Amino acid sequence: MRKYNPSTPSSAVPCLMETWHLSESELYHWLLKHTNDPQLSFDLLQDTFLKALQQEQDFCDILNQRAWLYRVTRNLLVDRQRKANQEQNLPLLDYEPLWVEQEVYAIDSLAQCIPKALNKLSPSESQIIQQCDLQGMSQQSFASEHGLTIVATKSRIQRARKKLKTILQKQCHIQFDEQQRVCCFFKE
Repeated sequence: MRKYNPSTPSSAVPCLMETWHLSESELYHWLLKHTNDPQLSFDLLQDTFLKALQQEQDFCDILNQRAWLYRVTRNLLVDRQRKANQEQNLPLLDYEPLWVEQEVYAIDSLAQCIPKALNKLSPSESQIIQQCDLQGMSQQSFASEHGLTIVATKSRIQRARKKLKTILQKQCHIQFDEQQRVCCFFKE
């Protein structure tokens, strides 16, 4: 792993800061729940942030950044516990965050509804969602390939996403948590 050099500007800061803003409070409360020590929780939180900063641009390439932050936080807590318990030979506790399991289950289950919902979109709406959101084509490439301007492409994908969200909410009865993440749904 590369060492973090504070004098080197980090291109990961914008994507890191967005994810950090959404995760920091949850991480702190999760740590506080497991440590019952506000200062230790804060220290581990700061260590997690530093580890994320060390990733630089690689952080932006992480598929599930929130899960990565939880995994790093959990590992730091376990390492701290191991160090503290070495002299006392106490058993280690398992700190797997519950939300990670729930979120993965909800997203995996929701994948069953997406093909049906895509079929309810117009062919052009379905095409832009499939190529840009599901297959990872850049919007610029999509625009070039289909003879559109980037502005028209951005507008088209936003309309298609909004329509898809409405269909998924009706078809799968999606429910969102307080961070607007999919928490659960019910198939018809």
